[in-house]
Amino acid sequence: MRQPHTEIPGLIVNEAGGHGRVAFLPADLDRRFGRDNLPDHGNLLANLVHWAAHENLPLQVTGAGFVDCHLYLQQNKLVLHLVNLTSAGTWRAPVDELIRVGPLSVRVQLPAGVRGNHIQLLVSKASTKATVKNGWLNFDVPTILDHEVVMIG
Repeated sequence: MRQPHTEIPGLIVNEAGGHGRVAFLPADLDRRFGRDNLPDHGNLLANLVHWAAHENLPLQVTGAGFVDCHLYLQQNKLVLHLVNLTSAGTWRAPVDELIRVGPLSVRVQLPAGVRGNHIQLLVSKASTKATVKNGWLNFDVPTILDHEVVMIG
């Protein structure tokens, strides 16, 4: 750092007495992470989200690769859309090569009305085994080339 010590705070956090948590990050770490893929910036942002959510995140996906995850609730089903963003030029556009990733371990908190007893991998048509324990559904996605859609119902 150009200036090793400063009185300017880099992060301000506050708990609003049962009304939630607030984090103010005056630095542009999110933009710098998006532009330059600085891992420490990504870790700090992820840790802030975990802290603000009290570690109560309904979806956990682990495995090698850079995967964009979106979880949707539709009537009595969950739809999980996984997009493989891993490529030789991940941090540069356009993506000119697809690199297969997987297996991915998925953990989903089941909302009321969704049993999780039936899982379909709609893109690959692959089969996977799932377990439900304490309201959480656990299963593996064997591999993803470009994207996968998981129907949970």
